Amino acid sequence: MTTSRSRTSGARQSPRVRLAIFDIDGTIFRSSLLIELFNELVRRGVFPRQASLEVERNFVAWLNRKGHYNDYLMKLVKVHYRYQTGCTVRQVEPAIRAVIAWQKDRVYRYTRDLIKELRAKGFYLLAISNSQNSMVQRFAHVLGFDAAIGRALEVVDGIYTGRVLYDGKRFPIEAHLDKVAILTSFLSTHGVNADLKHSIAVGDSEGDIPLLNAVGNPIAFNPSAELAAVAQDRGWQIVVERKDIVYKIHDAQIITVSEPQHVRVPYGHPKQK
Repeated sequence: MTTSRSRTSGARQSPRVRLAIFDIDGTIFRSSLLIELFNELVRRGVFPRQASLEVERNFVAWLNRKGHYNDYLMKLVKVHYRYQTGCTVRQVEPAIRAVIAWQKDRVYRYTRDLIKELRAKGFYLLAISNSQNSMVQRFAHVLGFDAAIGRALEVVDGIYTGRVLYDGKRFPIEAHLDKVAILTSFLSTHGVNADLKHSIAVGDSEGDIPLLNAVGNPIAFNPSAELAAVAQDRGWQIVVERKDIVYKIHDAQIITVSEPQHVRVPYGHPKQK
């Protein structure tokens, strides 16, 4: 009878890797890559002017603090992907390149400097974002990330179909995102032996809560109300950058300043609605 040798009984294991996992939109980038792409596609005439008019009410309400950012963002997400369906990659890619070229330095100081610090300490830098993969890859490359994962959009014969691809399967564009499942799949596929207890994750919204909960050093950066409440309850670090000052907040008192907003629906991965 033959016996297999277990990994713990003498087989050489790969060294454990400390990860530094970052969300991008609102965490590194001081806007949303998708918002900037939407505006650029309208400017170039790839999307009609009507697309802007469809989100204008939500945008103005948020700008005047009479509405909420999440409501504006989720409206734009729906409108963007409705108009992008049927567009060609040749129409969209030049707009993506332009957005990255013009906006690559529009980042928060805190996370920009943290990325440099963690890279110098030997952390494996990984970005996981809801924005589409082509943008995420380019943006992360500029910042020196080791790897990045964005929304993989299905393309058939050079045309966007309006579906998301994950592990070779097709899902509706509005399918829910599970960043922990995406991380687990990435680590397994690439053979990364992660030391999650000594890893860091940084995010800004309630969609990042499961990912932050998966590491030993979570940072809620400029958090949404939902994320701030969870971070406060679980003793996570809360960091806020305002103007030219970075605040590390302890024992925060969370005050509701307006009526509750719709919680942002995490979008882009295989959990069906």
